[in-house]
Amino acid sequence: MSNIAGSDSLVLQDEASLHAVPFGGRLRVDHGLAAREALTAGRGHGPAHQWLVDDLLADGRLEVILPAYSLPSVPLSMLIVPERAGIARVRLLVDFLAEQIGDIPGN
Repeated sequence: MSNIAGSDSLVLQDEASLHAVPFGGRLRVDHGLAAREALTAGRGHGPAHQWLVDDLLADGRLEVILPAYSLPSVPLSMLIVPERAGIARVRLLVDFLAEQIGDIPGN
């Protein structure tokens, strides 16, 4: 992903530690869906969030090549205008999203 600082190395995590591996190539994209399409087209290998490719893994169009490793967690933030935090519909949305986040594949 060309728009992410440090994308010239891949950080992999196993049960014991983190491993930083140099990672590069001729094809660089700046959007997850572009990476998904490139992987599906057989343009190489690369990291992907499971929620982005879980259907491709399930039907065999992609396969995991380092199953003993995973990518470190990515923080997820929700920004709310302070004046709107007390509005019922905003609070309901925040509560719903917080409840559903655990169902995202790879979480």
